[in-house]
Formats: sequence, C-alpha cells, structure tokens
Amino acid sequence: MEILGAIKGLFSGKKRLDKITTDELRKERIRLEQVEQRITREVEELEVRKRELFVKGRDESSQRQQVALARKIKELDAGAQAKDRQLAMISRQTRILSGLQILKENQALATDMGVSSIISKMDLDELQAYVEKATVEGQFQMERFAQILKTVETPDGMELAGEDSDTLAIVAAMQEAREAERDTPEAVDQGLKKVDQLLHKKDAEAEPAGPGA
Repeated sequence: MEILGAIKGLFSGKKRLDKITTDELRKERIRLEQVEQRITREVEELEVRKRELFVKGRDESSQRQQVALARKIKELDAGAQAKDRQLAMISRQTRILSGLQILKENQALATDMGVSSIISKMDLDELQAYVEKATVEGQFQMERFAQILKTVETPDGMELAGEDSDTLAIVAAMQEAREAERDTPEAVDQGLKKVDQLLHKKDAEAEPAGPGA
C-alpha cells in the first residue's frame, strides 16, 4: 500500500537517517497531508449520502425498499469506518515524519552550535528498525481489518426475515422519522444519530475503561 510504504521507502536499502534531507521529509509529510485531506472529503461525502438515503427511507412506504436502503446505509457506514482507519494510519505516519524532521532540524542546529556529539551517538540503526517494525505492524492491522470487514459485510439473504438486527433497527428508525413531522430537519438528525449509535455501539463497548472506571 502506497501510504504504508511511504516511510519504509525512505529507509530502504542502505540509506540512513543522516543521509535523508529535511526537504525529503517535508515533501513526504505534505504528500500525506494531501492524501489525508482527500480521504476526509470522501468521508464527508459518505456521511452526506447516508443522510440522503435515510431521508429517502423515511419517506418510503415500502418496507422492502426501506430494507434495501438500510443495507446501503450500513455499507456506506462501513466504508466511512474503513476510511477512518486509514486516516488514523496516515496520522501516525505524519507524526513520525514530523518527529524525524524536528530531529534533523535539531541536529543541524546542534552542529552549527558545535554541540552535536550527543546526537552523533544516537543509534540510528535501532531507530530505523523501529520505524520499519511500526510500518509492517500497521500494514498487518489494516489487512486484518479488511478480512473482518469482508466477513461482517457478506450478505446473508434477501428476505426480510433473514435480515440482521442492525438493518431492521435502521428501518425502524426510518419509520419513526416518517411518523414525525416530514419537513422537520431535527427528526432526520435524531434518526441518523440513532443509526450511528447503533452501528458504532459495538466499537464503544469494546473501548477499554478509563483509569477511574
């Protein structure tokens, strides 16, 4: 994957950290920031589409059509969550690049000041191995997440009786919103909030409790 291999590529071969310029680090960080902005826009577009489908489902009289729309909402939400994972990965990569850029700038400053002896004793091979390990582990986690998504999002059947509880709950939220005032934006917002809470409930429950819990 291009993003995951970005930093690893900087350290490929025999190129050491002291041979990488601050311009190289800065350019790579800017490139990742541009990718981050693009993916963020894609997430926003998915959320807009989810809202449009929910409104359509609210106004739909056919329950079968509501089920089809609920499936699509789940699909879009799964895509948004996958992109959230990508954004988290990009954020980690960007922080590493920013940290290395600061180290390089500090190294240059220390050299100019004549006090670079401490920096020159840093184990750069160990730092390189650490970055490579973090990159490989991140790629492994992304691959595992893709496998989980494939398993979770496999359609079980087309009949209403065979729908999972999440899909049926989304349909129920659509019907509740329809029963509210049709032209009231708050009814749609409240319905979408219910849908998001439902779809992300498992993630919230899986979060470790804080120290004070």
